[in-house]
Amino acid sequence: MEYAVLTRVKVRPGSIDALAELFDATNRELVAGYDDWLGAWFTANRSESEVTVIARWKDADSYALLRADPAFQSTMARFAEDFTGPPSVSVNELLVEM
Repeated sequence: MEYAVLTRVKVRPGSIDALAELFDATNRELVAGYDDWLGAWFTANRSESEVTVIARWKDADSYALLRADPAFQSTMARFAEDFTGPPSVSVNELLVEM
């Protein structure tokens, strides 16, 4: 089974491009040691100043290990400087792919 981890968060207006650059600069290194990580998409709704990251994992437990990693937490603190509220995170089973 595979999983999609959806992280949605409202951000400061005008910060989306900088956050996308930060994601591009940091995410590969963060997930490099996790064989269960399959890929991610950084998406944005500019009119709502909202970012959604969709990460694909083979195993939900591997995502939990990543979240507990101090390097992940340190990187997330850099992102959080532009958050206007707490992120919403959900772990979902992938049931159908087209």
